[in-house]
Amino acid sequence: MDALAKLFAGAVTDKGFRQTIQDSVAERFDGDNDVLWKSLKAKPGAQGAITKVASQAKGISTLSAQNTVAALANGIPRFQVAVPANFDTWNAADYTPLVAWMPEGVDDTTLATVTAYDAAGKAHQLDAQVAPKQPVIVLGVNERTDDAGNVLQTRQSDVTSADESVSAAAASYKVTMNEVVLLDDKEPWAKGDAEIAVRVKSRGCSGTGFVEYNWEGLNNAGDEWTGVENLGSSKCDVVFSWWEDDGSSFDFELAFGEYKLGIGMDDDDDRIGDVQIKHSLFEGSSQNRTNWGALRQWTS
Repeated sequence: MDALAKLFAGAVTDKGFRQTIQDSVAERFDGDNDVLWKSLKAKPGAQGAITKVASQAKGISTLSAQNTVAALANGIPRFQVAVPANFDTWNAADYTPLVAWMPEGVDDTTLATVTAYDAAGKAHQLDAQVAPKQPVIVLGVNERTDDAGNVLQTRQSDVTSADESVSAAAASYKVTMNEVVLLDDKEPWAKGDAEIAVRVKSRGCSGTGFVEYNWEGLNNAGDEWTGVENLGSSKCDVVFSWWEDDGSSFDFELAFGEYKLGIGMDDDDDRIGDVQIKHSLFEGSSQNRTNWGALRQWTS
């Protein structure tokens, strides 16, 4: 990623390449300010701009340079090019941004700096938690697609009948999300918008089983979602678990205490909070407020 950032920093001195990046990112194919490299390189002149810089920097033929770039990029699944901050104010015709790269396998909530390069190859250390005042191109790994580049389909609800272990006398209540306020997105600016995820699962009966890996409208700290989202129905208590999903491999299963929630998790994902809400609290129309510090939710 570091080697690619140096090549991109040299290539974006080409106004045409900058405009191609801006136009491609503006499509927001996954809802964020980014584009997969496999899509960008297919645009006229894009791959040639990087190849030219690699050829000049390494003193190799165009074909060798093209193979070098391909070897670097192909080693990064879901390789993306993003402009996560100040994209809407970027005048690609006149301004040449620094090119930074986002490391993987680190705690992004405590990451202090990210490295960015200018056209001369000089390294700059940018604050990882405070967005810069100027647009910066950031190379990284897309968190909203699978390895084939397909945007993840997220919102699901597997509403089923109550388990026989629950008393037949228990009433089945609809479980609804009414409002969510995001106070801490658990995502540094260089990774773009957050992917706020939730798992909602009945505990003690089959009841509701809902998962969302990218709640629409909850992208940055301060965002608020209101509406009526049916999460299913339940005859037993319901567990809510929220996290910021970094789209990595699955190392363990999400759990509430010892209760497994049937969702793969990775050490890179950032937990927001969990709660078990009593079955009786879903009766009627009154709303129940839960606060984790990083997020507040209202259910009924």
